[in-house]
Amino acid sequence: MTPADVGVPTTAIRVALARAFGQFRDPMFRRIVWRSVALSLVVFVVLAAIVWWFLSNWTTGDGYFGSALKSLGGIFGWLLFVIVTWALFPAVVSQFVSLFLDDVAAAVERRYYPDDPPGRTLGVVQGFTVGIKFTALLVVINLVAMPFYVLSFFIPFLNVAVFYSLNGYLLAHEYFDLVSLRHRDAAGATALRRAFRGKLFFAGVAIAFLLTVPVVNVVAAIVGAAAMTHLFKGLAVRRPGE
Repeated sequence: MTPADVGVPTTAIRVALARAFGQFRDPMFRRIVWRSVALSLVVFVVLAAIVWWFLSNWTTGDGYFGSALKSLGGIFGWLLFVIVTWALFPAVVSQFVSLFLDDVAAAVERRYYPDDPPGRTLGVVQGFTVGIKFTALLVVINLVAMPFYVLSFFIPFLNVAVFYSLNGYLLAHEYFDLVSLRHRDAAGATALRRAFRGKLFFAGVAIAFLLTVPVVNVVAAIVGAAAMTHLFKGLAVRRPGE
């Protein structure tokens, strides 16, 4: 895909996402997924050991009643752990994926833009810091918006629109900055993002949708970084309003 391929926003987004999914044939992409999943499994195994220790040493009294209550508490404790693990596993995988998003952007540039100057390596620390800041921002803003989610629950589709609009904006902001900082300073990256914020918003909404699809949400961060790399390459050579 060349910059000329990035025309109508929706077309550009479809092409960018198709290219991103198609690049999972690249061994680098597959390694990032498996590494992130493995690191996440280690985290949850450690958490399972902590839960097991806590429940094994939890006492509620002597006698039949105390023993029964302890058994019931153990069952509910493990059930809660399973539910939390199921709910948080994709988010934890995505957090570990953030360690490798720089590698994702570099892989896309090597494959599709070999004649362009290579981007700067942000490094693991900066990538992880970006991921932590973004995750914290995502959680805080969605918690602040929670009352509105509840109120809009009674209005069909309004809460869905609010969710995707809010998270689409945040995702577009974070992923585009992550990619553009490889090629521009902070001021230049911010100026480019603001110039094309309308086009990038729809890309962010598409990534937000992927994050809500089971199984797909595990690789959504990789797809988002790869797609934003394609969009950056197209938008970087355009002027606002084109």
